[in-house]
Amino acid sequence: MKNYQKKIVFLILFELFLNIHPIQSQTSNDINTYNWFDTTVGKDNLDINNGVPHTNPYRTLKSDIHLYLVDKYESGKVIYEDQAYYDVKLKYDIYRDILVLNPAGGSENIGINLIQNKVSSFSILDKNFIKRERTNQDIPEFTSGYYEESKVAPELTLYIKHHKEMQKTISDNSIYYIFKDKNSYYIDLKGKIYLIKSKSDLVKLFPEQKKQINGFYLLNRELRKSDLNQFMKNLMKYTFNSLSISSK
Repeated sequence: MKNYQKKIVFLILFELFLNIHPIQSQTSNDINTYNWFDTTVGKDNLDINNGVPHTNPYRTLKSDIHLYLVDKYESGKVIYEDQAYYDVKLKYDIYRDILVLNPAGGSENIGINLIQNKVSSFSILDKNFIKRERTNQDIPEFTSGYYEESKVAPELTLYIKHHKEMQKTISDNSIYYIFKDKNSYYIDLKGKIYLIKSKSDLVKLFPEQKKQINGFYLLNRELRKSDLNQFMKNLMKYTFNSLSISSK
C-alpha cells in the first residue's frame, strides 16, 4: 500500500478516535495531524520525495533577480497526487515552470523537481498556484502549466502566468544570464479564458465599466509601475465591485 493510502486510512481512524473534524477541513488540528503522520512514517519515505534532482545551469550576476520566484526555499503547502503536504520547503523555478522541493532535513543545496502532472496546486509566500491544462476551447496563449490564481468572484478568476525572459551577457570574459519578468494575465469569466494585454482588452469585456476602469488606471499609475501583479489583482476586484454596484 502506498504511503498516501496509508495516510488516508490512518487519518480516518485517528480522527474517529479523537473525534476531530474531517481531514478536508484543513483546520490547524488537521495540519498538525498531517505533519505528525509525515514525521511518524518518516519524511524520507513520503511519496512526494520522487523526481529528478534540481540543477541550475545558469550563471547569473549578483544583481540579477534570478529565475526563481524566491531564490531560497520557503515554507509552503503542496497538493501532490491528491495528498496535502504542509510546511514543506519549496521554491518555484519560473523560467522552466518547475516546482522544487527541498527534502526534509536536506541541505538547501539539494532540490527535487516535483513531477508537474502530479501537482494539483501549491502555495508559497501567500500566493496560491494551480496547475491548469489547456483545453481546445482555450486561447492559444493559455498553455498548460502553473498559474497564480486570484479568485475575484465565483464566476471570475484572475490568472497570472509568471514567466521570465532570458538574455545572455558577457562580463569579465565570462557568459552570464539575465532574467527579466514577462508575466501574462488572463481572466476566466464564466468558464471562458481571455488574455488581458492592455486596458482596451478589459474594456471590451466590461464596456459598461469603461469610465471606472479608466479612472482606476489614472489613480493607480504608481502601483502599475511598481507592482503590476498587485495592480491587476486590485483592478479586477474594483471592476467586479463596480459591476455589482451598478447592477443593483
